[in-house]
Amino acid sequence: MTDTASASTSTAVTDTDEYEHLRRKRKETQGTVELAEVVDVWVGTDEVVLRCRFDWATEPTRLGYDLNSDRGVARLERLCESNGLAFEQADHLEGSLVELQYSGQRWVPTAEAGYEQGQGSVGETFRAELELLARELAGSPAILRRGVRRVRSSR
Repeated sequence: MTDTASASTSTAVTDTDEYEHLRRKRKETQGTVELAEVVDVWVGTDEVVLRCRFDWATEPTRLGYDLNSDRGVARLERLCESNGLAFEQADHLEGSLVELQYSGQRWVPTAEAGYEQGQGSVGETFRAELELLARELAGSPAILRRGVRRVRSSR
């Protein structure tokens, strides 16, 4: 009887795992948008990591932001702004709901769609790339900035 009980228990666990696996696969189709709760925010010296949990999944989804990358900082800024927070308040995202969209490979906050290759509208992507170019130029050597000013003023 104990063999039968243990066999049915392992079958129940397997059935639950299969159910969650199939449900996850159905949700993970390109373009699917789902709400997730930010359950943990970790702010390090080089990166910020958020763990988000869907109500239909047991394992959290990890979102990472490289603070040494202009693109990573811009993505995190957009996420904070979409939740009414300043960039410096990123740790206050814990407990908030975030809308995530499946890009085909991973879950991405919809606020960051313009920064993901192949996602977002053309206008969003153009604006995101323009912001990144402006940041890059702001940190570039003075001679390059003067050259850009001359080109702009000659128009």
